[in-house]
This record gives sequence, C-alpha cells and structure tokens, in this order.
Amino acid sequence: MKQSIHLAGGGPGAILALRRHFKTALAALETKRAPLVAYVGTASNDNAGFFAMIRAAVAPGTDARFKMVKLASPRASASDARALLEKSDLVFVSGGDVDHGMKVLHDKGMVNPLCALAAEGKAMFGVSAGSLMLARDWVRFPEGKEHQPEVFPCLGIAPLHADAHAEEEDWAELRVLVDLLRLRGDKEVVGYGLTRKGALQIEIEDGEATLSALGTDIPRIGIRRGKVADLGPLSVS
Repeated sequence: MKQSIHLAGGGPGAILALRRHFKTALAALETKRAPLVAYVGTASNDNAGFFAMIRAAVAPGTDARFKMVKLASPRASASDARALLEKSDLVFVSGGDVDHGMKVLHDKGMVNPLCALAAEGKAMFGVSAGSLMLARDWVRFPEGKEHQPEVFPCLGIAPLHADAHAEEEDWAELRVLVDLLRLRGDKEVVGYGLTRKGALQIEIEDGEATLSALGTDIPRIGIRRGKVADLGPLSVS
C-alpha cells in the first residue's frame, strides 16, 4: 500500500508557496475526476471564515472541490464526518491550535477512523497546526505550569515530529519537544522545521517512508552528544 502525505509550514506570507504545495499533492492523486478535498478544521473549531480563507488561498488554478468535515459543533454528526472522509480523495488538516484540534478529534471518536484511512492509503495534506496533528507528538505548556511542558500524542500518520513556521524563534518549541522525547527514552529523535514557504513530501510504501523537502530546505533538530542540536537540513533536491 502506497500513501502520499504533504506537510506544509504555512503562516504569514506563504499563500503562493502553500498553493504550489497543494497542487503538488493533487498531482500525486490517482483520481481522474475533480478531487474531493475533505477539510478537517478542528484546530480552528471549524471556523467558517478560516475555511473560506484557506480554500481561497489554495484552490485557484485547481479543480479541487472542498467540503468541511463538521466535527466541532455538539450537533455535528460523526457518521456524516466519516462518510465524507471515506469518499474524499484527499484529507486536508488545517491550522489553528494543535491541542484543541486533537481534543475535538478524540471527543468525536475520529482518531482511529483517520488513522485507518491513512493505513488504507488515503492521501493527507497538513498545513501549520494541521501538519503537527498529522505527525507523532506535540508539546503543550499547561497554564500555571509553563516551565513543566508535556508531550501529548497526535495522529502519528506522518512518521515523524515537526513544527511549523517558527524559524524566527529558531524552532524553540520543537527543541523543547525533542529534549522531552530524549528524556522519554525515544531513540534517534529528529524534529523537522516546516518553514513558511517549505513543505515535506512523505511517500510511504511497504512501511518505508521517503522524505523530500519542497520549496525550501527543511531544518532538522536532533540529539548530539546527549544535547539538543542542529543536525543540518534536509535539502531540496
């Protein structure tokens, strides 16, 4: 089973780059019809204005049909959401707050269905917080305990750890995550920095993942001699 995953950084000033990355993801689809894109906006609490903005940013020049997977409302139907996800050609996980987005997915019982679809080869596209949700884990800083950050699991569909559009902060939160994973006992810890205009293309086949940098080189943060360090970027080929 082969699967294609694209993780884009997004953020301010990234519309044209994001549009290019989205077109690359569409080009990898096998469908000959206008692709149906299932938009998962739980990280923004299914904000309609944010949905319209993202669709307007990435859809021009494509024949993609966007439809929101409604989950955040107490009245949202999980069965309707699953049906839309199943018939879609691409699942688009959008930005906002990673912790909140994952909480909604858990509350609506959507984590296992999304992971099952990915295992069946469903193409996935993440932007900003959505990229982090598709990855393995992220870090939260609990109110009142900001100096005691915690790791929490995300979907794990992309077999890696990542942060998005944080180059101006030198990937500070990603460095915290990498160190916490080291302390947890994880081996060969690497975090990928998705720049504003950059993305990762991940092709998974027979359990093996091949990573390619798109748009810009992608910084890598890891462990060297027991400490968090820059490992050098994954370069655009």
